[in-house]
Amino acid sequence: MHHVVISLPTKEGTAIKSVKIRGLSYRYPSAAEPIFSGIDLDIEAGWSVITGVNGAGKTTLLKLISKTLKSEKGMITGNDLVVYCAQSTEFEPEALETFMYTYTKEAFKIRDLLGVDDAWIGAWDVLSHGERKRLQLAVAFWQESDVLMVDEPTNHLDQKSQAIVLEALKSYKGVGILVSHDRALLEALSTHTIMIKSGEVLKYRSKFSLAQEAYDQTLSHQKKVRSEQEHELKKLGKRVQMEREKVSLAKQRFSKKSVGRFDSAEKEKINGAIFTGKDKKDGQILQSTMTKQRQLRESMKTLNKEYATGIDFEGNMQRHHFPVAVEASKIVLFEGTTLSFPRLSLELGEKVGVSGENGAGKSSFIRYFVEKVDFQHEFLYIPQEITDAEAQRLFDEVNALASEEKGELFTLVQRLGSDAKALLQSSVPSPGEVRKLLIAQGLLKHPSLIILDEPTNHMDLDSIASLEASLKAYKGALVFITHDQTFLENLSTKHWCFEKSERTSYKIREIL
Repeated sequence: MHHVVISLPTKEGTAIKSVKIRGLSYRYPSAAEPIFSGIDLDIEAGWSVITGVNGAGKTTLLKLISKTLKSEKGMITGNDLVVYCAQSTEFEPEALETFMYTYTKEAFKIRDLLGVDDAWIGAWDVLSHGERKRLQLAVAFWQESDVLMVDEPTNHLDQKSQAIVLEALKSYKGVGILVSHDRALLEALSTHTIMIKSGEVLKYRSKFSLAQEAYDQTLSHQKKVRSEQEHELKKLGKRVQMEREKVSLAKQRFSKKSVGRFDSAEKEKINGAIFTGKDKKDGQILQSTMTKQRQLRESMKTLNKEYATGIDFEGNMQRHHFPVAVEASKIVLFEGTTLSFPRLSLELGEKVGVSGENGAGKSSFIRYFVEKVDFQHEFLYIPQEITDAEAQRLFDEVNALASEEKGELFTLVQRLGSDAKALLQSSVPSPGEVRKLLIAQGLLKHPSLIILDEPTNHMDLDSIASLEASLKAYKGALVFITHDQTFLENLSTKHWCFEKSERTSYKIREIL
């Protein structure tokens, strides 16, 4: 494949060597606990990748570096000229119109590189999310920067576009900061790896795979230590109970309440035991044991606690609707572009992967498919992007759930790697967290058909693995659109491939 390679612009003569973060703390106004507390970090030239579960603070860190958010404490230097390319494609970039009407050699190279079409001017609302992402990246590449931060740059992009973006990012000479769930991109770009784990920021001077290896070894040791500590805590718990019983018996022994008024000999015996400190010994042992118990609990808080992952699909599924099918047809996508397809059917238990280049009509076909199959409320459909307004409606619906249902939903979200309670309290949840909440809400209805449009977009790596394993075990029918080749190969039992047949037409080829 031939790639056009350009050198992305940095401010001439003022290239910086690093971004320095010292004593940085930040807490969202609605949150009880800070998301960062006193972190120190140096981010050097080259590409540093930031990983962590959804809600760990990856995007928050980017916003602090770009000055979109202001830190409560601490200092960031080296971030005077920052360009930040956000992960959401809901809103067009501020500099989009200026870029589209700039006719310099550099601007044309970037437009050619990312396949930006003149017809896209003023057409943001009708562009596919993949086309929006390419425009968004083009504007970011075009602006001069010492620090370029890109948040999920391959979301929505087909494989050809992903390869083009990779080549462009490789040519950047400043401080590059990347947040992505794309394993191939992380491995190809990373020179340093930053992991955000339970509020702690860990830095590795190596590419992602080696950093992950080192972290896994640390985690394995932590699990062993935690297991030993939990065993010791149980022993201490038994000792505390035993010492409490001793203290209770001692109090009874040294009590004069049951001694007769004229039994002076017994009273003298008790006074002698109190005077020699025998009444204090058991109490001191109890206090010492409780102190050890408290100290051990405190030390255990510093260890990462791993939660069980993976979803068990329970409940009865309606089978009488299967198989479902759409008849052979041709539909208009936009501006005369058409999509033709043969009769396509779906059996219970089948997992159909849908792939194809951006603009081939995948999302349009899925909407057509949903309209044609009569499933009433028995299916779960999650689009590739969720607007802020839709997210707010989702939060309102979840908060209105009965306690039992809400508890079940929280468990599902936790098993996808996020804290649902913290998510609902957050004023700015990440798109990945919202997606998990939407998936969990849909699963409460025990659907017999699940339709997912780009399910791995915005999801962290651990959650993708968990979702993949869960969907493998799902007994219903599944249709999913994805540009993640690994996810496609691991999950699909059948493949609907969208291909260009002529200049303004596409077709679907079914691969069994």
